[in-house]
Amino acid sequence: MTRKLCTLADLAATGAKEVILDDNGARISIFIIKHGDGVLGYVNSCPHARLPLNWQDDQFFDVTGLYLLCANHAAYFDTATGQCVRGPCKGESLTTFPVDLDGVHVIALS
Repeated sequence: MTRKLCTLADLAATGAKEVILDDNGARISIFIIKHGDGVLGYVNSCPHARLPLNWQDDQFFDVTGLYLLCANHAAYFDTATGQCVRGPCKGESLTTFPVDLDGVHVIALS
């Protein structure tokens, strides 16, 4: 069964969209970003302290739009790999969440 998470249009305002999933009663926050011609998904949890990256809805990028930013600890993450390139968790990575495009919809692959 294909699980639709959001549409490409949902990413237009900020370049990212947070989606809350129910995994057998457990609440999981993920976020999707547009990357090139596709999309990438990450679990919304900083490897430093396991807090969400965003303080505001769907705000995951730094002011330049080049890096994902943990608003709690100022950790910067490479958008393509999720690896922390600056901050308290340098060298660690965000956990990926498998997503893909199905037309205009972002779908979960797991």
